Amino acid sequence: MGAANKCGVIVANTSPSTFTGSAPFLTSAGAHAILHAALAEAEKIGVPQCVAVVDGGGHLLAFGRSDGARIGSISIAQTKAISAATRKRPTAEEGGGDPITSIRLALAADRVTGIGGGLPIVVEGHVVGAIGVSSGTSDEDLAVGRAGLAVLQAQP
Repeated sequence: MGAANKCGVIVANTSPSTFTGSAPFLTSAGAHAILHAALAEAEKIGVPQCVAVVDGGGHLLAFGRSDGARIGSISIAQTKAISAATRKRPTAEEGGGDPITSIRLALAADRVTGIGGGLPIVVEGHVVGAIGVSSGTSDEDLAVGRAGLAVLQAQP
């Protein structure tokens, strides 16, 4: 079976590591492509951001912080990415939009948040990772996250 390699972003066969399945997964090169596109959008809109990209299990693959981004947003960006990957949904949808339910989930589970800015990376119906963005408003965080994900649409 040949690799369905979209410019190194997503690979559809096996990894040289211990992974032996055939589901698509996010490569390191892919994570960095998403990261750089997101940081470019943050610079374009003039909002310094922290951006985390994780694999499907919520493990960090790439992280970047714009000059001037809030230091406290480092862990928030990572939590948003982990939450979106492991819960398989945008963080803003956590708790069904009910703030009380979102707070309860965040308190009950480690690294879950209902704060907007975390988006899953879905390829061929599989969540292969997620991006988490923090340091702007929720709308700015989402715009930067979507710009990172747009790299996937640009692949052949």
